[in-house]
Amino acid sequence: MNEQLIERYKKLYCGVVFDAMTFDLKVRYNFMIDKAVKPCWNFKDVLFGPAFTCKGERVLDPSHIDDTVRIKMFQKFYKGCVQVISSGGYRDVAEFGDISGKIARKFGAAGAVVDAPTRDVKLIEQDRFMLFSDGVQCTDAYGKWQITEFEVPVTMPGIHGTVEIRPRDYIFGDPDGILVIRKEDVENVLEKAEVRLKSENTVREEINKTNDIQELYDRVGRW
Repeated sequence: MNEQLIERYKKLYCGVVFDAMTFDLKVRYNFMIDKAVKPCWNFKDVLFGPAFTCKGERVLDPSHIDDTVRIKMFQKFYKGCVQVISSGGYRDVAEFGDISGKIARKFGAAGAVVDAPTRDVKLIEQDRFMLFSDGVQCTDAYGKWQITEFEVPVTMPGIHGTVEIRPRDYIFGDPDGILVIRKEDVENVLEKAEVRLKSENTVREEINKTNDIQELYDRVGRW
C-alpha cells in the first residue's frame, strides 16, 4: 500500500479529480458512480483506496443460502482497501449494516461502497465508518440476498452508464460523489489533479484581492 499516494489523494476533492480525468486525461471509460449512492451519514473526509470488489445475488431458494463466502471474504481484506459491493440490481433489503462495517474495519477496510440500501445508520455513524449506500431500510438480507464472489470485476450504475470496477482499481469518494480510477491511471490522475488544485487555490486567494475577474481568468486560466 502506497501511503504517500493515499495521503496526497486525501488532500483533493471530487471536482479536481473529475476535471483531471475529463479535461486533462480525457479518459474514455465511465468512472462516475450514480449520484443515488452517497454518504449514509454526514462525514466530510475523503474515502480513497484500492477496491476490494464483492458481487452479490438474490437468494431464490433456501437451499442456496451460504454465508461461508462472506466469512472467507473478510479474511482476504487488506489494510486501506475499500469494500465495493455490487448488489446485482436487487435493492429490496439492506445489504450492509454496522456489524459488517465493524468487521470490515477490523480486517483493514477504510470504508465501503454499496449500490443498495444499508441499515444501522446511527451505529455506523457512531463508529465513524465511511459508507456510501443507495438508501436506507431495515430489512435484513439473510435468506434473500448474499455475497457470492469477491475479488472479481463488478459493475455499478453510473451517471453516464454502467461503471466497471476491477479488483485494486481505486475508489475516490467525498460528499460530492464517488469516482473510480483505474489502477494504471491513478498516478497520472493524481499529478493532473494536484496541478488543478494549485490553480484553484490561487483563484480562491486572489478573489478577495481584485475586481478584475477577466484579468484573473486570463492569468490563471479556467477554474
